[in-house]
Amino acid sequence: MRGQISDSQCVVYWQHPSGELMLAPDTRIKPFIGWRRIECKTVADIEQFSRRMASQEYKKMRSMRVEDHMRSQSYRDRLKANCRLRLASGCISQEDELMTRRTLQNLERKDELFFKMLADEPDLSRASLVIERQEEVIGMAKYARKRRGLSDEEVNPVSKLAEVTA
Repeated sequence: MRGQISDSQCVVYWQHPSGELMLAPDTRIKPFIGWRRIECKTVADIEQFSRRMASQEYKKMRSMRVEDHMRSQSYRDRLKANCRLRLASGCISQEDELMTRRTLQNLERKDELFFKMLADEPDLSRASLVIERQEEVIGMAKYARKRRGLSDEEVNPVSKLAEVTA
């Protein structure tokens, strides 16, 4: 079968009925009670699992950041109010005023970054692990001299061929 990988290289993960995914600690371990064992035997299966796992981890990270932000919201509001009051009443020195303004700007910037994180969705089409990006330059594709994509002189003939068949 095309795209099939060997049994020693297959990826095994467990899926809970709630939809939560967990990478199996070892391919020979039986899953926990209530979890289902799934094997990825093709590259496409592994890529699909990788995207689902990345999405799950991003959602977990986002919910943890929201909880942390909500817990510290009252403290940050008090800090902002204190900075504004200090600026309005007059600071004791130029450096004090500079640091107070910088503290206020940092608090505002952190709030903006938080709201941006809430509004933005990750680009999971380009999701990869750090180790995958590091191994990419030393992997089998480099040593087997396999090319990626088309060279400049191949682009025009391929586009013409696509126009003729379309």
